[in-house]
Amino acid sequence: MGRPRELTAQERADLIRQGYRPVEIWVPDLSNEAYRKEAARQVRAAVEADRQAGIEELVDENAAQDWDKP
Repeated sequence: MGRPRELTAQERADLIRQGYRPVEIWVPDLSNEAYRKEAARQVRAAVEADRQAGIEELVDENAAQDWDKP
């Protein structure tokens, strides 16, 4: 996919003049193994915290496994 075409200085100035401002957005890479492991760890921790708080009726026993589904 690569990066999008960079704007020229003139295009950038025109957009700013029109009231736009540049932003950079970072999103999680769901295919990254480190991200997936951390997400799974957090799911397990949340499930355990609910269990310890006595909220078992809201706990899906398979919630941690849902992260492994494509």
